[in-house]
Amino acid sequence: MTRATAPAGSLRGYFALEARRAPRRTSLVAAIAGALVVLGTHALLVRVPAQVIHFLEQAFGIEGMAAVLLINDLLATYFVAYFVALAGLVDATVTAREEHRLEILLAKPIRARVLLAARTAPSLLAGAGAGVAVAACTALAVAPHIAANDMVSAAGALGAGLALVALAIALLSALLPLLARMRDSFHALMVASAVWIAPLLPTAAFMYRPDAFEAREGLRDAIVLASLLWNDATSAWLGPAALALAIPLAALAIAAAGVLLERADAR
Repeated sequence: MTRATAPAGSLRGYFALEARRAPRRTSLVAAIAGALVVLGTHALLVRVPAQVIHFLEQAFGIEGMAAVLLINDLLATYFVAYFVALAGLVDATVTAREEHRLEILLAKPIRARVLLAARTAPSLLAGAGAGVAVAACTALAVAPHIAANDMVSAAGALGAGLALVALAIALLSALLPLLARMRDSFHALMVASAVWIAPLLPTAAFMYRPDAFEAREGLRDAIVLASLLWNDATSAWLGPAALALAIPLAALAIAAAGVLLERADAR
């Protein structure tokens, strides 16, 4: 027997209701905290000995105080965007299944894919919004430290931050079909944390063994975080383009996760 579906007006009301559950306060607090971390890092790094700055320049293959500040700021942007969105996604999928709330929700006359879209899209948008806010703060905070002929620019700094917001949304989108089937919040957080740190591992390897990338410059530029600074002009347009591309990717992932949820035994 086919389950009845809700009328369009009811669906609009349902989407609005679920949108109110989005982690807006968490997003705002995380954005403020991320901005404070950026400003605090700047206040600290400009006071450290020159030898420390020189070490960071050598470790990441960068030059100038602005670049040193930016490479640290980008991690804050990436962290905020990823984990703000992750918190909402886990609550909407894994925790709901773990606490047996998902069965009640799926008993409504609403298709599972619609329900999942209404509950996960606001979380992804909240994470993206918090990340964009921190990226904008980073660009503004780095600008006073940019010298003439520096390797980074304010536009490149913003673009690099947006690129990492796009990366965070893309990773979570790819993870969403798995989250829709998981039943343990702790395991979900462990898997998601491993996914978050995986793109940073090549950068760690580059810091200790830059010679390993000498014959693979194309691969190095593709997987090492510092390449966003090395290719500042590219980052200025790549970041917004990547974020725009992440939106339809997220929509496809939500649809795929909804299909899996409809096939799951949650009902």
